[in-house]
Amino acid sequence: MATSSILLSLALLCCSLISAISVKFHGGRLNSNEADAIAFLNEYNTEYGALVNQYVIASWNYETNLTDENANAVAQAGGVAGAYYEEACATAATFDTTNFSEDIKRQLAYLDSVSLEPAESEELYNILSEMANIYGTYQTCRSNPMTGINECMYLEPELTELMAQVGNYDDHLWAWQAWHNGVGRQLRPLYLRYVELKNKEAQLNGYADYGDQWRQKYETTEMETIVQDLYVQVEPLYKQLHAYIRRKLYDAYGPDKIDLRGPLPAHLLGDMWGRFWVNLNEIAIPYPDKPSTDPTPEMIRQNYTVERMFQTGNQFYTSMGLLPVPDTFWNLSMLEKPTDGREVACHATAWDFYDGKDFRIRMCTKVIFEDFQTVHHELGHIQYYMQYAFQPLNFRDGANDGFHEAVGELMAMSFSTTKHLNAIGLLNVPDDPDVDMNFLLFQALNTISTLPFHLTQDTWRWSMFRGDIPLEELNDNYWAEKARVVGVAPPVGRDPALDLDITAIYHVCNDFDMIRYFMRTFYQYQFNEVLCQAAGHEGPLYKCDFYNSTAAGDALAEMLKLGASRPWQDAMEALTGQRDILASPLLNYFEPLRIWLEAENIKNGDYIGWDIPANKHVNKEFAPYLKEKTQQKLGLSPARESPSPMLRKNRMLSGFRPRFD
Repeated sequence: MATSSILLSLALLCCSLISAISVKFHGGRLNSNEADAIAFLNEYNTEYGALVNQYVIASWNYETNLTDENANAVAQAGGVAGAYYEEACATAATFDTTNFSEDIKRQLAYLDSVSLEPAESEELYNILSEMANIYGTYQTCRSNPMTGINECMYLEPELTELMAQVGNYDDHLWAWQAWHNGVGRQLRPLYLRYVELKNKEAQLNGYADYGDQWRQKYETTEMETIVQDLYVQVEPLYKQLHAYIRRKLYDAYGPDKIDLRGPLPAHLLGDMWGRFWVNLNEIAIPYPDKPSTDPTPEMIRQNYTVERMFQTGNQFYTSMGLLPVPDTFWNLSMLEKPTDGREVACHATAWDFYDGKDFRIRMCTKVIFEDFQTVHHELGHIQYYMQYAFQPLNFRDGANDGFHEAVGELMAMSFSTTKHLNAIGLLNVPDDPDVDMNFLLFQALNTISTLPFHLTQDTWRWSMFRGDIPLEELNDNYWAEKARVVGVAPPVGRDPALDLDITAIYHVCNDFDMIRYFMRTFYQYQFNEVLCQAAGHEGPLYKCDFYNSTAAGDALAEMLKLGASRPWQDAMEALTGQRDILASPLLNYFEPLRIWLEAENIKNGDYIGWDIPANKHVNKEFAPYLKEKTQQKLGLSPARESPSPMLRKNRMLSGFRPRFD
């Protein structure tokens, strides 16, 4: 995009805050008049809210029609809103908030941000736009090995459907290598420059680096310790699941492909990244002769459509006394992949347009159970948006990103129970402990399998942002960490000079952290226990369904309405009565499965854990000169200390983005 377009948008900006700034100083002193601050925030909510709305509309238009013209419109809208936000931050800095109410202090605390210089801001925008375009439009082609006909595939739906199938090792290998080579290698140089610019911007705002900025969204300096402490508690369960799945892959692919003491091949786990293992259920199901808990065949038999899937999901929420989606949702959302030739971003996302009435989902939905679960998840984001829509602009967010993700997963989990699917006529499954075990294993493939994946995606990036990993070792180090923590390895050799495989997933190349998904899993089960109690559920937690429970809906709504107006610990306490994040609700939920997995693995003589080659990569503790060299390349000062804990959840445009899976 030409520089002139951003400059033109800035020149056209009429910012009423400029005049406001002049009245905030009193003889060179900070303004301690709270009434002035309230007036300023009211003006900000109205004016910046309208600009953000225009920015989100432009972003929606681009992501549902990936053209250069639409990309330029996003840049222009972003330039106008960004300039206004900078002026708002300057005004907010003129207040002495010492004696202000906590509410006003917190609103002003979000207005604390410094941007890069215009040229670097434009460069960063262009990099992010180019990375998103590469990811969204990449297509790979081959001669079909069966027919000899040339075929070309996008990620959605063709490659995704191919990776979901079990049995054809070579097909999976081709798809994995084509995607990671084709996308990851294009993204590597762009991503490295993105890291430099994001680190520079983070340091301008008082953070040690961009990873530090991400972690402080949780309003603690102990985030790294918190996530490791949580994972230590669930790691034994994950290792039992890992050993069980490795045995099933061994049975499916044979000893020449699967080492019963080694890590799992990354291309055989059911999707392009080995993130969710649910597509392995057909070979992993404990009791395959029992009635299936997958309602996909019944959905097809009943002629379910995509619209009916969303209507069913909406009715789940309203049955609890929660809010229905607005009428505009149905004609403004993109619920299926367009057939008019447009290139679109397909990754399922929920959108808040910040006008209190426009909420949409963009999804290339298919009539399958996995997508039905995603429908309920995305509608969870929409419910959160609608519940806090009355809040001031800076509070229209989740208590933290993990909360936002947990709400959708929580509702998708309740929807997925055999009790609920029986109730809505998609299953006819008897009360049977073997069927229960099938259900628990399926749930574990969707949750427990993701925990080390999500953890590693961000702990590795935190190290990279710090400059702890030599640039020439980035990809090797990434896979070494994946092998150590996740027990997964790439199926083919990787080129350390060309590859940066972590970038070949939507969240990384689109500037999203992934620790939100790790945290959401613990929140999800914590929330589930409380809502099951509110619904009057008795019996195992995995049988709980709060469909039709207005008591559970009322309890949830009270937390959702808080938005980001209070620290997340307050929101947690509002729903659960306590302030800490716990692993015990998740472990309680899966305790029957843990016992079963341990018995199965003992019966099969399976090794728990995995053997990996000795780490041949440079260790940061033994190569400080390489660490310092890397830090300098990433724009970091090796001696820089992390700042004290502070509320720094700024409302730059990066904070006004859609939510997804």
